[in-house]
Amino acid sequence: MEEDVDVATLELGKLTENIDTLEARWLYSYSVWQTMESDALKGASRSTGVEGEGLGVIAGTICSSKILQFRRLAHRATRGYATLVMNEWESPKNEFLPVASSFKSEDMTRHVFVGVFGAGNAGVRLKKLAESMDATIVLEKGLTPEDLEAKSREEHVAIQDLTKLIVEAKDSFRRLLYNTVVPKYNYWREAAVVHKTVAHAMNKVQLQPYTALGVGWVPTSKLPLIRDKLGAGSSRAESIVIELAIPPHVSPPTYFETDDFTGVFQGIVDSYGVPRYKEINPTVFTIVTFPWMFGMMYGDVGHGLIITFVAAIMILFQKKLSESRLNEMVAMVFGARYLLLLMGLFGIYFGFLYNDTFGFMLDTSDQSVFFDNATKDFPNFPHRTGDKVAYGFPHTYTPPLFGIDSQWAGATRKIEMYNSFKMKNAVIVGVLQMMLGLILQLYNSRYFGDWKHIYFGFIPEVVFLTCTFGYMCSQIILKWLWVLEPRYDGDDISILKRMVDFFLQPGSGGWYEGLLLFVAAVCVFPFMLIPIPYIEWKYNNKTASQYSEYDEENNDTNPLVPVEMTSTGAADDSSIITAQLFPVPPPHFDMQEVVIKQVIHSIEYVLGSVSNTASYLRLWALSLAHAQLSEVFLEQIIMEALHQKGCVGFTGYIMMFAAFAVWLSVTLGVLIGMEALSAFLHALRLHWVEFQNKFYFADGVAFHPLDFGRMVEEEVESDDIEE
Repeated sequence: MEEDVDVATLELGKLTENIDTLEARWLYSYSVWQTMESDALKGASRSTGVEGEGLGVIAGTICSSKILQFRRLAHRATRGYATLVMNEWESPKNEFLPVASSFKSEDMTRHVFVGVFGAGNAGVRLKKLAESMDATIVLEKGLTPEDLEAKSREEHVAIQDLTKLIVEAKDSFRRLLYNTVVPKYNYWREAAVVHKTVAHAMNKVQLQPYTALGVGWVPTSKLPLIRDKLGAGSSRAESIVIELAIPPHVSPPTYFETDDFTGVFQGIVDSYGVPRYKEINPTVFTIVTFPWMFGMMYGDVGHGLIITFVAAIMILFQKKLSESRLNEMVAMVFGARYLLLLMGLFGIYFGFLYNDTFGFMLDTSDQSVFFDNATKDFPNFPHRTGDKVAYGFPHTYTPPLFGIDSQWAGATRKIEMYNSFKMKNAVIVGVLQMMLGLILQLYNSRYFGDWKHIYFGFIPEVVFLTCTFGYMCSQIILKWLWVLEPRYDGDDISILKRMVDFFLQPGSGGWYEGLLLFVAAVCVFPFMLIPIPYIEWKYNNKTASQYSEYDEENNDTNPLVPVEMTSTGAADDSSIITAQLFPVPPPHFDMQEVVIKQVIHSIEYVLGSVSNTASYLRLWALSLAHAQLSEVFLEQIIMEALHQKGCVGFTGYIMMFAAFAVWLSVTLGVLIGMEALSAFLHALRLHWVEFQNKFYFADGVAFHPLDFGRMVEEEVESDDIEE
């Protein structure tokens, strides 16, 4: 490859040098020709005494942007004993355009100057001034009109010949470029990227007189493969692979093997932050919870079917689409095709649960006898059984097997029922997801041996969340399953009212239900606030005594280097290498910083439990907004067209076609496009803020292996961006 590149470079260099020489000659000949054709020089040659004794002529071309400065300086330099006449260049003829167009605008935007001066050194000064301002001097003596005409014809012929030579040279350059360079360009570029990457990696190798030490991160599963490859490639020199123990203060890079399905979910998590080495990866749970929450906000059978269909088409033709060059936005949607598939499926599921299809409610029950068309309500909802208020149907009512009864479609309290159901469902799902985050925090702390955060972090946080919003969720479920009795006079069994009384009037609902839970929630706050800073302070005092003092004379680069010794008293090779590569940093502990951090964390968790729970109400709000928009578009466009008096016959077909076109446009643009994007962003926020902040550190470093294929792709993408 290097020989091919050298040969092509040499040939292209010769052609380029030849073209540059011809263009320089062409530009000079063109300047001479323009000067000979200028009215200023022709007028000077016809003037009386120009050719006589005592007068001199100097002519040439100068950049148009310098003519005013040149005129002022010429007057000063010659003290007024020289006269300057200037003319602007004429536009290049069509026969010269193939060459003239390749020059810069400043090279082709010039003026012809003619200087006439008397005896003395005025001509010398004028010449030096012109040369200092990059002027091209083409004539230093007067010529007769006949000489000017002959010189002009001569230069015109020279320009024509040079134009042909330049065009032919450029054609030869293009042929050589297309026949030699273009077919091998991609291969050369890939080889250059590979060589550059290898050279960059080799620069990190520590070279010794007889050895070379290279250190890098390798996935544990790939270590046997690395040993085999190094053994097969080291025919002249022996290679040894030593697996170094990772020091406690070093965090290795994080690596997850992903495919087309899991890659998009891992990308969602990595956009917030890369997982710390060995901590629980939220992607495992995001695969289920993300489309689940999207479905809760987007529940519609029809809209979910459209998203599922689009995703299924992209998956079906993914091989063909992946090989084609897609638009940036289309490529982004194509990369999330499996996420779109799950989002569409969960949208269909919750659409059946909400009984919502393009604003319709599917009729799956024959119990319409309980619905009063006159009052647009269920007359027996709620009803009284003796002295008790029962929120339900009194007779032998059989509800649908799945989802909400379609008879609610015409009820006046439909919105009230949907609000109650979706709001409570959103709160329960939110508290469950936050509790899942705390459980994952337990597993993280247990794996890393961080017991102080288990006893004084996880347990108090779970107790607080359970005694407050866990209690609220239990009240919601109890109200769904049984008839709640008033606990005291004036109790309207409103859950919102009960939660307000829980915080403002502890014990109003009974000592076991109100006061005990409230006291438990308050008492756990000191356990979150005080013990952890004290434990860290004690641990720092214990570990600080194990480090030696910093010695500038003996070690000025790695002041604290622990080396593991073998049983014989000698240092192990891998331990020495590890100590040299990963020196232990000096211990740093600031008690004030630790206390402030813990105080902020404790207050943030308590207040965040309230705000995070309220944040999950977006599941209810967006679901209600989506359903109402679907219903409004259906009623105001389709149904309104059907109710028109003239909607019969051919006119009716035209009206329905137009109404359907408008309805389809707003459905695809607003409900499929904007609403889906809105639900996606809200689900993203719930995972990043409300869920992951309970356990996720997100301060890891991604593992980037020496992947030539990825680097070549990045090089190609950078070239496309520059183009």
